[in-house]
Amino acid sequence: MNDHNRAVNSRHRSRLDLSDLNVEQQAAVNHAHGPLLIFAGAGSGKTRVITYRVARLIETGVAPWNILAVTFTNKAANEMRERLVELMGEDAAGINSGTFHGQALRILRRHIHHLGREPDFTIYDSDDQLRLVKQSMTDNGIGLTTINPSAIRNEISRSKDELKNHHEYSEHADGYFQETVATIYDRYQELLKNANGVDFGDMVGLCVELFKFPDVRAYYQDRFRFVLVDEYQDTNRAQYTFVRDLAEKHQNICVVGDDDQSIYSWRGADIRNILEFETQFESTTVVRLERNYRSTGNILTAANSVISKIQARAEKVLWTERENGKPAAVIEAFDEDDEATQVESEIRVLCGSDVERRDIAIVYRTNAQSRAFEEAFVRQGVPYQLVGATAFYARREVRDVLAYLRVVANPRDLVSFERVANVPRRGIGSKTLQVLREWAEQTSRAPGEVVRWMADVSTTGDLPESPFAARAARALVELGRLLRRLDTLSDELAVGSLVNAVVQESGYADVLDADPDRPEERWENVVELQAAAAKYDDLGPRQSLLRYLSEAALVADVDTLSTEGDAVTLLTVHAAKGLEFGVVFMVGMEEELFPHARSYDDVAQMEEERRLAYVALTRAKDRLFVSYTRHRTGWGAPVRFPSRFLQDIPEHLLEYRRKLDDTGRSGDGWGRDVTEATTPDPPNERSYRDGQRVRHAAFGEGLVVSGEITKFDEEVLVMFETVGLKKLAVSLAHLETIS
Repeated sequence: MNDHNRAVNSRHRSRLDLSDLNVEQQAAVNHAHGPLLIFAGAGSGKTRVITYRVARLIETGVAPWNILAVTFTNKAANEMRERLVELMGEDAAGINSGTFHGQALRILRRHIHHLGREPDFTIYDSDDQLRLVKQSMTDNGIGLTTINPSAIRNEISRSKDELKNHHEYSEHADGYFQETVATIYDRYQELLKNANGVDFGDMVGLCVELFKFPDVRAYYQDRFRFVLVDEYQDTNRAQYTFVRDLAEKHQNICVVGDDDQSIYSWRGADIRNILEFETQFESTTVVRLERNYRSTGNILTAANSVISKIQARAEKVLWTERENGKPAAVIEAFDEDDEATQVESEIRVLCGSDVERRDIAIVYRTNAQSRAFEEAFVRQGVPYQLVGATAFYARREVRDVLAYLRVVANPRDLVSFERVANVPRRGIGSKTLQVLREWAEQTSRAPGEVVRWMADVSTTGDLPESPFAARAARALVELGRLLRRLDTLSDELAVGSLVNAVVQESGYADVLDADPDRPEERWENVVELQAAAAKYDDLGPRQSLLRYLSEAALVADVDTLSTEGDAVTLLTVHAAKGLEFGVVFMVGMEEELFPHARSYDDVAQMEEERRLAYVALTRAKDRLFVSYTRHRTGWGAPVRFPSRFLQDIPEHLLEYRRKLDDTGRSGDGWGRDVTEATTPDPPNERSYRDGQRVRHAAFGEGLVVSGEITKFDEEVLVMFETVGLKKLAVSLAHLETIS
């Protein structure tokens, strides 16, 4: 069936049944042409609306291949795709749906040559970026302990999200940190380009650059005549520009989002994109989805009472036809260990009343809070899964094998080459790699290309003059020969078989066997990697390799969340967005933690903390538990106070399990309101200056990186020689000044 016949067939298929949609949902689905803004409150059925809207467009004659649907996670894209298949069958096959990075990748593979780049580029993830930042610092003579490499990586990523290249960043650099970043950014981009690499921040930005070519821009504007964007409140400047450029000609753009759930400003999300959409696109139709199908009435009322305190927000109030349900249970604990014990006890009671563990989530503000719950669950034998822990594609053996595959796919990939150069150990140390890197750069080649050349010329006689000692030269030649063998195999084997060849040919099988702690687990991970890769074998040699590496690079933590088994889920509020659970425990609801202490002096950050609380509350379907402690190790004031967000919730919506007085004994009082509490007076000025050396009883010696006066205390960020970065409350840390 040709394209025209398929479009005609779509027009004559049976009409969609919209009777299960409410009035507002139907209005969004039936909207025909022009800009459409859908404010979709939490649990209001937005995925269903997007799916039905796509189906409706096809029913009215729009060709599936003229529709682009963009989401933020593979999980959301897959869910949309599955629902479309259920609704439309084969008509859904031609729809372009996926993440921003996934769509950008397809465009770059096809057109990046316009920018003087090669289409077989490697996608550098955050770990690869960090390695490249560290190399850039070393090349510029900047010590890795003088400034945090992660902070530099994040700053570079933010700059790219704002469509600022290294030249523009350098022009506006202000102060020591930005000037240092500008120097590193320049070298970072040089190394990235030399390695034929593209990082996450580049992907959408490079597409924006491609759209400056009239023929490329026109092609995609006519290809994607209808553009739909989910979670629009999370878009950054680069993503906004990408979408605007695509929709500029036909103006058929539909965005779905909720400004009340905008919680990613730290990674570049700009809430103005959704709040100012009506001014950016003329004649916009606005639809508000306010009916919630997820939560009980009491949970929604609690959530509305928290979010309503924000002034600059789109007007909407969630409501539901569900029953009010039980009040939120409030747990007051002595400290974090007592909090975990009480939560575990509540979970045992819930599971005894037919609640499944897989339907229970513990949601917290910071990753560090998981420790107490993990320990409590291990002691009591409670199965759990930790979202944001070492994800599959972040495990050492998986990254090692992937690095070999990446070096085969892209011989210029510097980061992957240096990862595998001495794995297994073959006598290629850091000094040899440094010399190799410098020699390669002098000859305008990548290290991976140089060792292949060394292997080639060594077969015809003695190795030409090189800067290496004889032993190091032999090791590099052997590495080059290995890579040549793998290059040949990649032209003969599909990627699933190539994984096996890499493990055997490289000697990595011996590394796995020799692991002293967990060889079986590491082998299982490699076998799982092979199985995942084998799914692409139908594409044949080389093409299956490139496709698999591209897909593996775009997997996010939330995409690997297991829905099988019966385990309690532990995750941060940020990771919980887009998910729902029958029972939610919001833990650590204390001042300085939630809201976080760093938000106190910034109205915008405090509003984002409030939106975070709203997101956490609206994850719960049937039961909500909220907990806080009166003491918490290493956090702010010695005595803790309940979060202002908890105190925003009307008393009749709360039911207390236990209360403590200030000594930790059981008491009857609520505790003191945060606005009236008698708190320890913070110092008037900082006690420790940046760059000062200090000693901690447990962590040893370190360097003060930064510090600030908070509402209750002074906090310092210290880089310790043994344990790395630690944030400490001065009143509790008892730091000794060295110099």
